Amino acid sequence: MEKIKKFFIKNRILVAIVFLLILSSFSTVALASANQVVVESESVNVRVGPGLAYSNMGQVKKGDKLAILAEKNKWYQVRLSGDKIGWIASWLINNTEVSSATNKVGIVKVPNTTVFKTADANGNVLGTIQQSQKVTIIYQEQDWTQILYNGTAGWVRSSFIQGTQQTSGSTNTSNTDNDIKSVTVTQPNTKIRIEPNANGRIVKTAKVGKRFDYLGKDGKWYKVRDSDGSIGYVASWVVTISGTKSAVKSAATNISEATIVIDPGHGGDDSGAESKSNTYEKNFTLKFAKAIKDQLEKTGARVVLTRSGDSSKTLGQRARLSSRIQADAFISLHFDSSAQDNVGSGVTTYYYNKNKDGQLADDLNSQLKNLSIGSRGTAQKDLYVLHYNSQPSVLLELGYINSSSDYKYINSTSYRNEVAKDVTNGLKEYFK
Repeated sequence: MEKIKKFFIKNRILVAIVFLLILSSFSTVALASANQVVVESESVNVRVGPGLAYSNMGQVKKGDKLAILAEKNKWYQVRLSGDKIGWIASWLINNTEVSSATNKVGIVKVPNTTVFKTADANGNVLGTIQQSQKVTIIYQEQDWTQILYNGTAGWVRSSFIQGTQQTSGSTNTSNTDNDIKSVTVTQPNTKIRIEPNANGRIVKTAKVGKRFDYLGKDGKWYKVRDSDGSIGYVASWVVTISGTKSAVKSAATNISEATIVIDPGHGGDDSGAESKSNTYEKNFTLKFAKAIKDQLEKTGARVVLTRSGDSSKTLGQRARLSSRIQADAFISLHFDSSAQDNVGSGVTTYYYNKNKDGQLADDLNSQLKNLSIGSRGTAQKDLYVLHYNSQPSVLLELGYINSSSDYKYINSTSYRNEVAKDVTNGLKEYFK
């Protein structure tokens, strides 16, 4: 017994370490650094947003290292491998020490600083940041600094960033615009929700013309207060602000800040219309969608396709994707077909709700009217992907596939590039 006691006294440090290792095995993650954790459990779900209502974007495995970027609603925003960004419930990782507050804040020193996807000046460009803007610093090496940029990780030249003593936990992240005093409902049966997302419990329903006091902004949702004192959130695209005449079209004020859904119509068993050359609409919509995506991503915009291959998607799936990721714009691509060959011709921009979709339709049409195929202008139409879409949305018919004159362009790379350029320019105008 005396020998055992002497062993513990001589090796008290070793014993303490062993004891701590045993304790850590009961935690989901262990602290790796001031703002980094290592997954200890077999797997933890990662979601696209801070809530169980958001879709599951994957899982992290035992041994994965995660950098904590932010905290919201008891969820941690984390940086994953490949610089992907996701959210993990804080109560699932049994951690009280890790905080986003340890991330340093930097100030951009150079006008129009370029943000790259990787630490490489020849790499893909995510967008630009204005001089004097504050950014959250994730990681630094000699020549490059990794920052949080539009919900993902980006890289800028270290010489373009001035470090501060401030941490992200001490910065004011409120989006409140002091110039906004009130908001007025523009849509019938507008829902006021307890949380700033489309899945939040409904507090009340408001009629057109109902005015609320403006309290702040969370993403694309406004925090408002009714005259009876009740507080909730309303979507920014169904109200006007401070008595202005036009609805707020989007939370994004620059295309590089925007999330855009491009919907290649048809796909899989649904081939769409057929040309005189026995080619199908579904193949052209996908080609055009990819061309538009490539062009938009050069501006720094985040672009999501409803399908990236020859797969079937229901109309509901297409519309819900736009709502689920709270896209700033939804564009569905199609090609018209007339009852008889060589009868129809032209490009049409369809919208459903003038207040929600009208401005987007007008801005896109202003560019598309210069295409090689003539424009038929904008038109209101009750189409499923527009009617049941909570986000600003349009459907483009980019020519008649069974018209010999239109098909000549539809089947050409030059026309495809024209469309991609015009859609991008139209969105640039929309997000001004």
